[in-house]
Amino acid sequence: MSSPHDAFGPPLPPKPISDGDNSRTATPAPSSQSQPYPPPPGGGGGGAQIAQLTPPSPDSLFIPSLLSTKSVDDLQFLAHSPDLLSALFTATHPLSTQSTTLLTSALTQNIHLASRVQSLDHSLNQLRSDTERRLLEAKSLERSWRDKEKEMYVALQPFSPPALYNRLMSAVGEAESLSEALEASFLEERGESGGGGRDVGEFIREYRTMRKVYHLRRERKERWDEGRIGGWR
Repeated sequence: MSSPHDAFGPPLPPKPISDGDNSRTATPAPSSQSQPYPPPPGGGGGGAQIAQLTPPSPDSLFIPSLLSTKSVDDLQFLAHSPDLLSALFTATHPLSTQSTTLLTSALTQNIHLASRVQSLDHSLNQLRSDTERRLLEAKSLERSWRDKEKEMYVALQPFSPPALYNRLMSAVGEAESLSEALEASFLEERGESGGGGRDVGEFIREYRTMRKVYHLRRERKERWDEGRIGGWR
């Protein structure tokens, strides 16, 4: 019997076992319904004929011719040795070179993509740090703007429409009170002095000036109440 270490070559189906060969285990003959094994790729034509053969498709059955000289024990040992099967495929299968080329190309591409991802990862971390820093700056500026906005509203409060309207109402009342006080003072002086006191012409000019201011302010207030002040309502 051959040693299991003889199975390192490419696999082929075992030769038919004769009656006088006691070193190999007999295998049952194939029935009429079973499909026969295809001939070995290298049988009958030599190496030159192998070069002319087109590679079989992955779905077709391929059995290396080297396995034709191996015993059943060797084949069973080979079937349970993944490393030996891989080496046998690489050494004998017509598609092994193409498969190795595709695998090498895919691995090279993966290495290139991995290097690219690593370089992009550094850039991404840098961009993430810059974005976080700018976000903190934006939040700080936003808080500063809110404080300035509050100060602005406080400074503009005296010039707001409600504040201006209240000032206008106060000014109308003030002008009316001053004119009435001037009138009462003039009448009081005239009564106490028996017709003397302040000059009538001077009083009239001063009184007309005060009433003019009063009526101007009152007209402005009425216009405001009627909505005829542009830009305020």
